[in-house]
Amino acid sequence: MSNISVCTIYAKRKLHLQNLVESLNRSTLQPDELIIVCMNDRLPDLPQTFFKVKTDTIFTDNRLPLATARTKSAEIATGKKLIFLDVDCICDCNLISNFNYHLNREEALYQGSVRYLRSGWHAEDRTFKNLLDLSSPNKIHGDRIMGNNKISHPYELFWSLCFGINKQTFIELGGFDSRYIGYGGEDTDFAFTARLHRIPLYKINALAYHQFHPACDPPLNHLEAIVSNAKVFYDKWQILPMRKWLDRFARMGYIKLEGDRLEILRLPSETDIKACQKEY
Repeated sequence: MSNISVCTIYAKRKLHLQNLVESLNRSTLQPDELIIVCMNDRLPDLPQTFFKVKTDTIFTDNRLPLATARTKSAEIATGKKLIFLDVDCICDCNLISNFNYHLNREEALYQGSVRYLRSGWHAEDRTFKNLLDLSSPNKIHGDRIMGNNKISHPYELFWSLCFGINKQTFIELGGFDSRYIGYGGEDTDFAFTARLHRIPLYKINALAYHQFHPACDPPLNHLEAIVSNAKVFYDKWQILPMRKWLDRFARMGYIKLEGDRLEILRLPSETDIKACQKEY
């Protein structure tokens, strides 16, 4: 047994989840289990797997409880090593083995590498070669790390889309802070907690492909959650996170930003949100 649990959270992305499961089936190293926590949604039909699948569901009246759901998935997991993947990830065939290699060698937080699949990508094209050809690196995080190398990664750029950590370390860090509700802030908070506990953060060659879906730049569709979570973050760390987004919201007239004080002036319309959609 590899003692690995893959953890993901799900809401309304059936095809993405099915593609994630298929990619786990084709991995050179299989996880012992896949943990899926559904948020305000029911689990769809999944492909047959060579590993156990465990599920749970969280229903809320508020925005999606991303932080709480990730922590819940870790609580359910029985593996000593945890790999967190967002539902819109497709694993490279060596993603699990690369995480496993590093988790067996040093107690640390490991950031995977991510490439974006373009909008023209189709599931039937998903050989590993085609995935590489049809994708591009993240503009902020850069391209993949090669081989078994690792490089120190800025805590401010930690991204829960694809990361690995030993379960005991995750427990010691307290998981993700449940005060963050909806999109934004919980990733940086988790990384800052790791830094406070002197847990190294590395980027490694554990490659995930991000499946295309419409997204906004800036993320006006998450404005309320981002502002609310930024206030939670400030109360905890005395600095504002997501500053580039907040500055853009302020320039666009949606929020008032004076120093570290935040106030929503108006909410974007559906037309506003649609106008800022980009192809990621």
